[in-house]
Amino acid sequence: MSGSEPYSAVHRLPTDADAPRAARDAAALMLGRLGGGDGRSEDLALVVSELVTNAVRHGPGGELELRLEGSASTIRVEVSDGGTATFAWPPDATDGHWGLNLVSIFSDRAGVIRDPSTCVWCELDLDGPAAR
Repeated sequence: MSGSEPYSAVHRLPTDADAPRAARDAAALMLGRLGGGDGRSEDLALVVSELVTNAVRHGPGGELELRLEGSASTIRVEVSDGGTATFAWPPDATDGHWGLNLVSIFSDRAGVIRDPSTCVWCELDLDGPAAR
């Protein structure tokens, strides 16, 4: 696949201690398929780890869904865990979601969708500067 074609992948992961590593591996594979964005690989690994870890720690258990969508210029990460508990967005470190502050720092855009279950997402521009 060339870097100019869009790429999409969905991974269902058990909510266990191996989920963040499996999610980082999936994100690295996607970045390789996109053929660029190497300057953001560490940022991508961090945000994927944080989002998946939050789903493992705060979600209802069972499985989570990791959705990766990318192009030569942008990669979007979505993590859904089936939970319906609300939490502050932008993140509030006092409610146990301090890792979401890191997601806000190391991504270019981020947010949460509740419909009714929780999907936290972020996007990284692959052709822009690395994290601040």
